[in-house]
Amino acid sequence: MKTDTLKKSLLDYAIKGRLSAKFRRENSGLNAFDELEIYNDNIKQKRKDLEKKLKICEKELKLEKDKDKKAFFKSQIQSLKKEIVKCKEITPLNLSEAPFTIPNSWAWVKLGDITSLQNGYAFKAEQFSNNGIPIIKIGDIQQGKINLANCVFLNNENIDDFKDYQVAKNDILIAMSGATTGKVGIYTDERLALLNQRVGLLRIENTFLRKYIYYFLTFYSADNLKQSAGSAQPNLSTQQINATFIPLPPLCEQQEIVKKLDLLVTLANDFAITKENLKRIEKRIEKSLLKLALEGSLSKLYRRSSPTLSAFNEISTYNDNIKQKRKDLEKKLKICEKELKLEKDKDKKAFLKSQIQILKKEIAKCKEITPLNLSEAPFEIPNTWAWVKLGDICEIISGEIIDLQEENLPLLDVKYLRSKGDKKLANSGNFANANDRLILMDGENSGEIFITKEKGFLGSTLKKLEFSSLSQVEFMDFMLLCYKDFFKGNKKGAAIPHLDRKLFTNLSIPLPPLCEQEYIVQTLDTLFTLKKGLD
Repeated sequence: MKTDTLKKSLLDYAIKGRLSAKFRRENSGLNAFDELEIYNDNIKQKRKDLEKKLKICEKELKLEKDKDKKAFFKSQIQSLKKEIVKCKEITPLNLSEAPFTIPNSWAWVKLGDITSLQNGYAFKAEQFSNNGIPIIKIGDIQQGKINLANCVFLNNENIDDFKDYQVAKNDILIAMSGATTGKVGIYTDERLALLNQRVGLLRIENTFLRKYIYYFLTFYSADNLKQSAGSAQPNLSTQQINATFIPLPPLCEQQEIVKKLDLLVTLANDFAITKENLKRIEKRIEKSLLKLALEGSLSKLYRRSSPTLSAFNEISTYNDNIKQKRKDLEKKLKICEKELKLEKDKDKKAFLKSQIQILKKEIAKCKEITPLNLSEAPFEIPNTWAWVKLGDICEIISGEIIDLQEENLPLLDVKYLRSKGDKKLANSGNFANANDRLILMDGENSGEIFITKEKGFLGSTLKKLEFSSLSQVEFMDFMLLCYKDFFKGNKKGAAIPHLDRKLFTNLSIPLPPLCEQEYIVQTLDTLFTLKKGLD
């Protein structure tokens, strides 16, 4: 799939609300209509305050005799009038034929209601210089950015004459005529620049709204704007741009969409460089993405921005904590054993014996982790990652045996977990909480992982997984998914196949630093959501 096609697919998910569906479920109280109502109330109050100030200034101007003070009041009056003109309320559109369906909590508005469009200045050739302030022309808008490689300049001495046409970092520019009509770009240069004729500047104060509009215009509206302009050499008017319909989510959801698109567009651009990876993603996207994650390819960008993170350092810290924990537990154990020898009371002796057993179990769990020094690693991983045994960070356990007596909970067997069996109840057994990870120990699909949606008691063929603090649970979900076929293909037993626990425990796996695990999870979550759109 071509990068542009991929980006359009991503934006299609974004502007129709599918990319942020989970966010809406978790934040059901947010609503663009409520936010617009509050915004309009604030605008009314602001206009009222400005008009009050204007009347005071106009009154003082009439009474003022001093020439300089009169000039000051005139300047203030002009500024206040400009501010009052900007105080526009926003009315959500009641579209009988909306361009497409959007979530109920979003509103359709006109682009001109949420932005201010500044047209460029018709600079003359004789004003150009070889250095000074760059002047942005239509041809400088390239691939969503502003390329100043071939720009012309204006002498610095004349900058004060063109304050209205100044372009700052992160401003959005749009081509208003020519072959690139409707194309937009973000100005990312630190230098101040100036706006040439037929280049429009969309002024938007809110950072996330600005980026949201940029994405909307970049991947969705450019072609539509060009078509609406018509003719072989189309021209866009201010009215056409201002009248463009745009779906407006609540502000927090805009932020969520922008964050996800930033991540996904960066990944899409990364994929364009590695075409072979992109081909594999198209053919077998899930396995390909998991493989890329397992090898560190999906988090290259993250490592470049966080070069100090290292799994080896985290393992060292973990081991130090384990040593200290073991030391503390052994100290407690000695105290309990000493007290047990001296204790005469039968009940107290029983209590101390129970405590000693618990402490011994806790001490047995205090195992340090040694990174593997593999002479022949299964594949290459980043230098900041470590090879470890799966059993060091993921343990198969039976779970605590609980007898609830009067309360019944679901029996979490395989059929029920797959939503294919009836709900059976039990009041005792090996307990599992909601969101626990269970592993299938017996049967054809041994090694399959389930995430519990509710608390209950384990079925006879299931065990719980307990993870080390060195591993993020969601990252381990993806890690175990990578090896699902491996476990299935290496079962033990013929008549009743079952998971090879020794193979599971001794399997060498790559371990990234914890923060990088979280980044990989976020990336895979998003890409798996979009999987169908990428096929």
